[in-house]
Amino acid sequence: MDLKGRLQTLATLESQYPHVLSVYLRCRDGGRDRRKENLIFIKNRAAEIERVLGDDKRGLDFLREGLEQVELIRKQDLNNNVIGLALFLQGGKVIDRFETSIPFEDQMAYRRYPFISQLAFIGEEFEPYAVVHLDSRSARIFEIALGELVDSSDIKSEVHRRIHRGGWSQMRFQRGIEGEKHAHIQEVANALTELVGKHRYKRIVVVGPDKSRSILRDCLTPDVARRVIDGERVDSRAADHELLQTAVDYFRSAEDDEENSKVDRVIREIHSSTMGVSGLEDTLTYLARGQAYEVLLPSDLKLQGSQCNACGMIFKDQSSTCYACDSTDISGVDLKEVVTRTSVKFGTKLEFIKDHGFKTKLGGAAALLRSPRMS
Repeated sequence: MDLKGRLQTLATLESQYPHVLSVYLRCRDGGRDRRKENLIFIKNRAAEIERVLGDDKRGLDFLREGLEQVELIRKQDLNNNVIGLALFLQGGKVIDRFETSIPFEDQMAYRRYPFISQLAFIGEEFEPYAVVHLDSRSARIFEIALGELVDSSDIKSEVHRRIHRGGWSQMRFQRGIEGEKHAHIQEVANALTELVGKHRYKRIVVVGPDKSRSILRDCLTPDVARRVIDGERVDSRAADHELLQTAVDYFRSAEDDEENSKVDRVIREIHSSTMGVSGLEDTLTYLARGQAYEVLLPSDLKLQGSQCNACGMIFKDQSSTCYACDSTDISGVDLKEVVTRTSVKFGTKLEFIKDHGFKTKLGGAAALLRSPRMS
């Protein structure tokens, strides 16, 4: 699943007619299907958008074509594992569709460009990663993307069991068994290296006996080994969902640690060099200039700002004139959305920070820069 590539395509899409209809739905609440609530939301939100469009007959026609498709899709049965559904349409054509096991907040927008911030958030929060369940005789490798299992593979090796006869022959036979075990784990390491080269997993959670995990680390290349998060020993008879839940717990802990370290790094850069900025205004300025290497943004940001259609500069307040080029061609924007879209277009890393103390520490936003900030 090439989520980054698909996000890049959406971020660079802009169309006057037809506009892009972006729809996010939370389809299930626990075991209950929210189809009825989804259809009511779609109807009510559509009425609001139609009022805004007024007498734009062409825009209304394209909107209604898209709404027909959305309602048709939502009336169909979805897999029980689908919690979140995201749809992007132009007229009656679905240009992309995402089904996730992570809930979305109900949202519908009809603009010249897609709304992608919710999708980018879960893409950053639940980047593809691998889970390896390993023992001395077999292994299972799971691929997780958008919070759900998307693929798995089994590796089983013919390893003889321990014998209990004494003497020199037992020692020789046991050395043979140990060699078979090592060969098996080397096979797992080779398969994992190949998968990392293909999918570039950010993290690999390894669960299993201490000895097997230690041997696997020794067999991995440095690039793959640095992605490994060691897990506790897990009963080989545990069900898949138990194994995956154990791995998710480790993964989330590692994500929290990384988030804290990024905040600390920005603080160090601001005080010790000119390679970091804090505060929403400066962050928006350096992002719009293409100078931001990585942006840290509150995950719950809900603010309206403005953007210059002439030069692309972004402002945290509503403005009628661009401070950079004096243009009066200014549009009101959702700041979380425009920051996400601009970051994806420029290839800027984007980290959604969940810690509420982040706002106090860094003024609601921060960025690491590609080059020194201007004085």
